[in-house]
This record gives sequence, C-alpha cells and structure tokens, in this order.
Amino acid sequence: MPSLQTSRPPRHIAYLIAGFAMFGPFSIDAMFPGFPAISAELSASPFMMQQIISIYLVGFASMSLVHGPLSDAYGRRKIVIWSTLIFVIASVGAALSHSMTLLLIWRLIQGCSAGGGVIVGRAIIRDLVAGPEAHRMIAQVMMIFAASPAIAPIAGAFLCGVGGWRVVFLATGSRFSRCLALSGSRSSAVPHRRCRHSSHC
Repeated sequence: MPSLQTSRPPRHIAYLIAGFAMFGPFSIDAMFPGFPAISAELSASPFMMQQIISIYLVGFASMSLVHGPLSDAYGRRKIVIWSTLIFVIASVGAALSHSMTLLLIWRLIQGCSAGGGVIVGRAIIRDLVAGPEAHRMIAQVMMIFAASPAIAPIAGAFLCGVGGWRVVFLATGSRFSRCLALSGSRSSAVPHRRCRHSSHC
C-alpha cells in the first residue's frame, strides 16, 4: 500500500485546513465592530449582547467533544462538508435575523458547526503525513490561525462601514463557502475516512 508519510500533500490542503481553523476567530472577533448596530436595531441589552459570544462558545465547546468520534465513524470529508455547510447556512440565517432570539439561535448553530473543520482539520494532518512534514503543515496552519484575531476585527469594521452588521455574517458565510467547495472537490486531498498515511483514504 503506498505511503504518504514521506511525500508532500498538495500545497492547498494546508491552506484549506487553515481556513477551517479560522472559523473560530472570524466568527467571534469580526462581530465586535457590529455590536453597537446590533444592539440598536434589535433593542438588545448589554447582557443579551454578551450572549452572542457566550452561546457561540457553548456550542463550539460542546460539539468539539463529538466531531472527532463522528469523523472516525462516518469519515473526515463527510463531517467537514456537513459542518461547513451548516455553518454557512447559519451565517445566512444570522444575517437575516430580525430578533435577538433568532440571532442567538443561529449563533448557537454556528458554534456547533464551526468546530467540525477545526477539530477534524487537525486529524486530517495526522492522517496525511507524519514526522517533520506534519510539523511543517501544523506550523503553516498555526501561522495563518495566529493572524486571524488581528485581521478579523479590521475586516469586520470595514464590512460594517460598507453594509452594516448583517454584511459581516454574509461575508463570513461566503468566505467559508469556498472552503466547502474545495473540501467537496475530488482533488481536495481530504480523506474520506480515518487512515494513517495511506493514499486510499
């Protein structure tokens, strides 16, 4: 059986996994510039505004416990595709919300789905490569991930200035729909199921 342990996977796989890792920072930090507008439009109290972040983190943390086992049982690609698809739908739902209750529901769904790409992305690296090559890929992902908290508020402020807080959610969904399209393509190199350095994943 051919081994991928010493071969280098396609370059775009590292950027795809980094894109998954950016779900969290962008879903949290890009929202902050829109808080005043959300509060004014939806008549939300400061306490309710805090729940926009809190309920997202609750969903993210709780589902992070099951994304790994689900990907082992049903396959990496399936979990990545479905979680990303749900995230994109939740982003559109949040953008179309006309009440604080609906917004919080969609934020919870965002949080539950965002962990899929983050958790499974790390597993994909371990599936595809090992040793120094795995360390190199993880370093690339972490470098992009580390820049996200700095970029997200700037992007959020720009988008809020252009089209309001709803555009932030729409842009987030649009951005990660590209990850969805790439992970679903045959050439994405995202393995269908758990494996160890095998080209038959």
